[in-house]
Amino acid sequence: MRHKILVTTTTFPRWANDTTPRFVYELCERLAAKYGVIVVAPHAQGSLKKEKIGKLDVKRFAYFKPESMQKLCYNGGIMPNMKESFLAKIQLPSLIFCEFIACRKIMKRENVSMVHAHWILPQGLVAVFLKKFFKVPLLVTVHGTDLFPLKKIFYRMLQNFVIKNADFATVNSKATENELLQRFPEHSAKIKTIPMGIDIKIFRKIKIKKPKKYSKNKILLFVGRLSEQKGLQYLIESLSSIVKRYPKAKLLVIGEGAYKKTLQEIVNKKKLGKYVEFLGAMPSSELPKHYNFADVFILPSLSAKTGTEALGLSLLEAMSCGCAVIGTDVGGIKYIIKNGYNGIIVRQKDSNAISNAIIKLLGNKKMAEKFGKNAAEFARKNYSWENAAKEFIRLYDKILK
Repeated sequence: MRHKILVTTTTFPRWANDTTPRFVYELCERLAAKYGVIVVAPHAQGSLKKEKIGKLDVKRFAYFKPESMQKLCYNGGIMPNMKESFLAKIQLPSLIFCEFIACRKIMKRENVSMVHAHWILPQGLVAVFLKKFFKVPLLVTVHGTDLFPLKKIFYRMLQNFVIKNADFATVNSKATENELLQRFPEHSAKIKTIPMGIDIKIFRKIKIKKPKKYSKNKILLFVGRLSEQKGLQYLIESLSSIVKRYPKAKLLVIGEGAYKKTLQEIVNKKKLGKYVEFLGAMPSSELPKHYNFADVFILPSLSAKTGTEALGLSLLEAMSCGCAVIGTDVGGIKYIIKNGYNGIIVRQKDSNAISNAIIKLLGNKKMAEKFGKNAAEFARKNYSWENAAKEFIRLYDKILK
């Protein structure tokens, strides 16, 4: 008889080719080779309330009526949505309550052996009460956005309550581990670092020509959510210097988010419209070709009130494709890029440093290729989903003994 695991998350694909990040799905898909996995996620208009995806049983719960007015989850994430919308903000208590009811209904019917909550808040909070109600072990995975920006005493009390009651807590990077240990050193024995992974079968080096419309361009690439903490404003500002040296340079921005309007205003103010293209969000299947024809990938994240870059999966995807990369000295980025070996690290919030690094790589093809080769080897060796799944399976087995 296989153990059944209840996985709670607010980030999960809503339908085929959804642009919502897939990392919880990718992990669950691999864990389902050994366990029965039931995923509980918020419903979104257009998604199915329940479906079978491969070996995964997926249950989605509504948290507001009418459902067309659900604004809290997806499309950027809970924190940005709460910041942008009062309606989203007032839906948080309803989300917590409805998630608990949905999970309790499933656990009354199914013989669930363990709950795995992704994010301390709100999933971890709900999961603590499920643990107490059904007497099952609890694993919490901390992704960073549930930790770095939530610094007020009230949030710290809730975080401590969740970690204290969890059997184990995994974190996605050394940066997240350091922050969690700094806040709650008394829980060090139950904290373990297991990074999320990348699909190295999809994100790999391939022979591809630049699309005809970009054939004469030096392509700079950014992939990610458009938020203040991604630091895109500094990358855009760096273009003023770059295009003097490389007039055919073009920045492609893949992603959506509440900060997009601000970024477009910066582009217009700096008169850089011909050098920047906002391509919107894309399904993950479309990303490998962009990583492969790009000349340089840049992740210019910064430390902001809204948080910092805990891991940077788009950075790892670019590296796995052999793209030369540049990142800032914040969060998990500085543990991934080894400066001068598999990429370049620059100071955060420094457009001059960014432009100098980009010009350096565009002007030295041999260096860019060397960094790209080293980056691919590093990412594929250390951040595959197979490695991540093995680590989680070991931890599951330890908890379920």
